[in-house]
Amino acid sequence: MQHPVIIAGAGPGGLVLALALHQRGIPVQMFEAVHELKPLGVGINLLPHSVRVLHDLGLEEGLASLAIQTAELRYVNKFGQLIWAEPRGMAAGYH
Repeated sequence: MQHPVIIAGAGPGGLVLALALHQRGIPVQMFEAVHELKPLGVGINLLPHSVRVLHDLGLEEGLASLAIQTAELRYVNKFGQLIWAEPRGMAAGYH
């Protein structure tokens, strides 16, 4: 009998790890401090390598239905004047 991998925390990283291990037939036991997971009402910016992991796990369609794709990263001063900008995501060539 294979011992389960113990994962502490059901945040984004823990949940993705649990799914990846489960898809490979590796048993998982997850521990979370809260009794119920609730939406936080905040945004999470996923870097291209994170999106690739979600895609590889078969979650791309679900992600696309919920996400707003970042097209550009912009830094502005307190007056709103552009300091620096760089394309991100698909606009930067990540697929």
